[in-house]
Amino acid sequence: MAVTGSWNNGGTSNPVLRTNVWGDQSYTLSQNEIYGSLFNLMISMQTFSDNLKGMYGDLAAKFKVDGSMYGDFKTYIGHDVQEVYDFTDPYAYNAEGNFQGNILKTKKAPQPKVQYVQIDQIKFLEVSLDQFLSKRMAQDEGAFSQFQSAVLGWFHDTKKVYEATLINAFVGTTVSNATRATINIPVSTARGNASSEEEANRLEASCIAETVANLLVDLKDISRDFTDWKQLRSYSGDDLMFVWNSAWVNKVKKIDLPTIFNKEGLMEKMEENILPARYFGHLVAAGDKGSGKVINGDGEYDNTKGTLRALISKEVTVSDTKYFLFPGDAIPAGSTVKSSGTFEENEVYVEDADVMGKVIHRSAVPFMSAYETETSFFNPRSGVTNHYMYFMYSNPTYLKNYPFLTLKKA
Repeated sequence: MAVTGSWNNGGTSNPVLRTNVWGDQSYTLSQNEIYGSLFNLMISMQTFSDNLKGMYGDLAAKFKVDGSMYGDFKTYIGHDVQEVYDFTDPYAYNAEGNFQGNILKTKKAPQPKVQYVQIDQIKFLEVSLDQFLSKRMAQDEGAFSQFQSAVLGWFHDTKKVYEATLINAFVGTTVSNATRATINIPVSTARGNASSEEEANRLEASCIAETVANLLVDLKDISRDFTDWKQLRSYSGDDLMFVWNSAWVNKVKKIDLPTIFNKEGLMEKMEENILPARYFGHLVAAGDKGSGKVINGDGEYDNTKGTLRALISKEVTVSDTKYFLFPGDAIPAGSTVKSSGTFEENEVYVEDADVMGKVIHRSAVPFMSAYETETSFFNPRSGVTNHYMYFMYSNPTYLKNYPFLTLKKA
């Protein structure tokens, strides 16, 4: 540690100021009350290592599928229903002049749809630790080892944060291209029929419950409306997961509606997967540009339309201040959102309180992880060990064979 004050052997009240190894904090040693030429020493040192609990990382874990160090993509193929024909006189000719009893005639199956998911993202983390001068901050080997272990433990914790926020922001902002990609829930109309705030709240919750119940019926039916590929599909309720905006779940759960929600098990579905409201939104669009002008860009984004948040992980510098943002973090004021700006337009989204949640097939988001490895390099000249961690994964995407639906207030 570097001494920035002075040691006074005469026992006066000049303390020794010390700055820690990282230079971000200084502290004052206490002068001994009896022997003024001495200073009281540190009793103990504890490094916090229980820093991440909860974290809303369930979706990343549920969607994760195994990858490999060999090869880089998975192939997903979807077939459609086949045609049905009338059986007539086997000795007759059909309208095209073909003999119906011709066993040499061939008929191909409908052309399948194909989608590829590729492991094409590589990230790494690095940190340097020494075994000499930094030991002087600790009172013993145990405290020093605890500190070193906590620093290295953040490799894995940081990766968990990265994956959790990446998937959460993807799920909360993505809208599919299905015919019925967005399920509008007419809560405004329901509330407008109420004579009191209490009744309005109940009618709102009833409207949500009814819409979700009807949607489950429609998804169980045979339809082409709920996937991008528009192939004939049907689903059971067990195939689907609901990912709810916490703001809407907390609002509905405060209203006593056990008969409505429990009848079809809907309350359980509302508690299945919950994400904080900040992850739900829509990609920036022309309608988000206006007069707010706290964040500059092509036409200025209006902050009254909703908080602008990062869709990706990125390090940026705004007004000489460096920020490292995870997906879902608010864009720093003063950032530019435009081509070659602080953020590209496809790197941000607008938080949208009208997005209630998502209805997703449990296999719809294959988050492929290839491998994770750590290595280190010791420099004997400086006594510093450089630690590195590498991991590979596929960019979040949804499979066009499955439903990926948005529940939205209307």
